[in-house]
Amino acid sequence: MRAQLLRLDHALRAWVVTHRIAWLDQPIFLLSAAGLFGGVWVFIALILALFRRFLWRDFGRLVLVLIVTTVVTDYVLKPAIHRARPFHWTPDILVIGRHSDTSSFPSGHTATAVAGAFVFTRVLPAGRVVWWLLAAAIAYSRVYLGVHYPLDVVAGAIVGAACAIGIWRLTKGISSDQSDDDEGA
Repeated sequence: MRAQLLRLDHALRAWVVTHRIAWLDQPIFLLSAAGLFGGVWVFIALILALFRRFLWRDFGRLVLVLIVTTVVTDYVLKPAIHRARPFHWTPDILVIGRHSDTSSFPSGHTATAVAGAFVFTRVLPAGRVVWWLLAAAIAYSRVYLGVHYPLDVVAGAIVGAACAIGIWRLTKGISSDQSDDDEGA
């Protein structure tokens, strides 16, 4: 079962990388770069806070979620699992942009993207489709750029969701969100 899953993982990555669309390379690279450490979420939250659409309490909660998610993925799981990135196994893959020599599993970009989407969905539920599409696009960008396998992205999504839900529940009561139940997650 494990061998079949890894074969599928490699095949999906190969398919995505070989079906790139040249004019999308730069926009996808920029999208991926914006996802580093959840930077895109912090930027959006700051803009919205200026227009009083995002309260500073929620901003603090977002930052805490992103920090915990980054620590768990980049400083706990990646060093423990130490999965090589795709370009280490297949050196002929053209990696778009600068690539990291850190471990591949789980995807930190995806983890923070999902964690950020979770927080934004809780605070501004009317935009939930936009938040989740942004998270999905960041996740896809990691495979498209040749720096992650699909399973890295799936694991990153699970880690991001778990961190966001955990921190959300631990910080319940300090947010402006009136519905801290599981609705909308």
